[in-house]
Amino acid sequence: MSIKAFIFDLDGTLIDALPDIQANANRALEKLGYDFQMSLKETQPHVGGGAQKLASNVLGKPMDHPDTMAMYHAFADFYEQSPADFGCMFPGVKETLDTIQAKGLPMCIVTAKPAKARVKVTKALGLDGYMTLSLSPEDGFAKKPAPDMLVECCRAMGVEPSETVMTGDTRFDVEAGFAAKCHTVAFAEHGYQDVPEEYANRVVSLPNFTDLLKLLD
Repeated sequence: MSIKAFIFDLDGTLIDALPDIQANANRALEKLGYDFQMSLKETQPHVGGGAQKLASNVLGKPMDHPDTMAMYHAFADFYEQSPADFGCMFPGVKETLDTIQAKGLPMCIVTAKPAKARVKVTKALGLDGYMTLSLSPEDGFAKKPAPDMLVECCRAMGVEPSETVMTGDTRFDVEAGFAAKCHTVAFAEHGYQDVPEEYANRVVSLPNFTDLLKLLD
């Protein structure tokens, strides 16, 4: 079956959002009175699972703990105000999106980023013009690795998951792609996590993001 559409994760896949995540997490920590700040290296392992999971991991407390929820809400508020002060598209992303768009193939974004921040980021970095739909869990969907957002994107694009490529940079993206039964699951090596070992032989690894275009040959 031929490839008719593409779905992308956002942070770590299309854009380098790590500096913005770090800055806003540190603003939240300062606001809440914590006496530590995180470096880029310390922030990186917490990216990909959503803001609430980030807050839980940073504080070392359960997801539903009041301190975790306070951190999550403070982070989301700061991120909404300053979502793209430092972020930019990774090398090769714009070229890849331009080529896919020129071929008339639809694209979507599925992300764990808070919805209000996602809207501002995709607009600020010029991504929204490429996308049929962009979704976050706040839009009423289960988080990745659940396939729900991917299935909804396929519906919006008028394609089947079996005709779609899912591209991400975390275990959550890979597992969501397989759960949705996507045609191909691709892994961006420039992202924030290494490819999960048990999936290494099942994903298409992308040393360069433009390698994604080889799937269209």
